Amino acid sequence: MPGCAILVTILTVFGGLVLLYTFVGIYQYRTIGTFTEDTPSEIAAPSPSPAETEAALAKLHLIEKAVKEERSERVLFTASDLNTLISTLEAAKDFRGNTRIEKIGPEGIVARMTQPLRKGPFQKGFRYLNGTFVFQPDLRVRTIAFRVVSILPAKGSVPEDFVKSYAILDLFRLDPENPAMKTHAPWLTAVYTEEGQLVVETGSSPREDT
Repeated sequence: MPGCAILVTILTVFGGLVLLYTFVGIYQYRTIGTFTEDTPSEIAAPSPSPAETEAALAKLHLIEKAVKEERSERVLFTASDLNTLISTLEAAKDFRGNTRIEKIGPEGIVARMTQPLRKGPFQKGFRYLNGTFVFQPDLRVRTIAFRVVSILPAKGSVPEDFVKSYAILDLFRLDPENPAMKTHAPWLTAVYTEEGQLVVETGSSPREDT
């Protein structure tokens, strides 16, 4: 697996959605049933060309190179780049078939996803939250977190408290003890979205807050 894996690690946060067992016990089965479905959505994985794969991986190498050379760099990833990494990297294989980045904009990273949720604390099996999730990257002292800012389900509507529970539990936070994060997080100065791009910026020296 090439590169410093900064973007691989960023992508890995979405794996939490695949296996996430949110504390849905606070919701009655009937409430969960208003915005979940019995079966997961089928989300076709894109098939990037060799040129698209090479271009996406080159951006990972650029981040690694900038950190090693202790210089500032601004690397831009499109939704297509992220989908290419999901489709080609072994570390992102768990996202295939259940996650596709639709677009990136000022509102955040917009992804079509299917996520299993426990039916309830005393019920076996799962229901599936199929829909569109919007995430905002948040650069922390030693890690990167992704805040769920909204969920538009394929069925019904998700209660606001349910969406807020993701932030309260801080579920989508990269492990600060991960070797890649320990090595590279101090050199990241910003991770944010703008129209059509996820921006990763490195600095010429480690951040003072790390």
